[in-house]
Amino acid sequence: MLLEIFRKYIGILLIGIVIKLLDDDVDEDKRNKSFHSKIYRDLTAYKLPYCLLFLSLSMLLETYLVFSLFTCAYMIGMFHFPGQKLPLHLKAYQEMALLAIINIFFIPLEIFFFAFTSILLIQLIDDLMDKAYDFKYGYKNFVNKFGKGEIILVSSILLILCLMLSWTNTMIVLSSSFFINYLYSKI
Repeated sequence: MLLEIFRKYIGILLIGIVIKLLDDDVDEDKRNKSFHSKIYRDLTAYKLPYCLLFLSLSMLLETYLVFSLFTCAYMIGMFHFPGQKLPLHLKAYQEMALLAIINIFFIPLEIFFFAFTSILLIQLIDDLMDKAYDFKYGYKNFVNKFGKGEIILVSSILLILCLMLSWTNTMIVLSSSFFINYLYSKI
């Protein structure tokens, strides 16, 4: 049991690192780290091979959940730009629909629903923490769009849903997310 939880935690931690690195790249959010941290410069210089390695390792450790977490992060990342045309010549909403269909057909529904709910919860928590920064620099943020009280209420509902779906996975995903953000703030 403990070995299974450890395996799942490492897989989710690795995919969380991949999501964080790619999110920064897509958002072009450097937060001046490149001037202050050699670790950050090294990571960004070799981002692609490390992301591929971490993605591969995490898929070996926890296939369905990692795939679903990654694709849900991709979908939720495009919520603010549904009409944007992407490199595959599809609009963002079309790619989101395609990924949802792939998840529905190939991933157990409870895992997909948990992954989507937990990634949305993490996004809302991140938006709560980054409210002032995102407002100052013009980044899209659900708190700035809908209000702090509304996002806290929705986040509470999402947390309850996550706990109802899988208490263990919720603790692993949220603790991994907080740990990645903590490490990221230290580099």
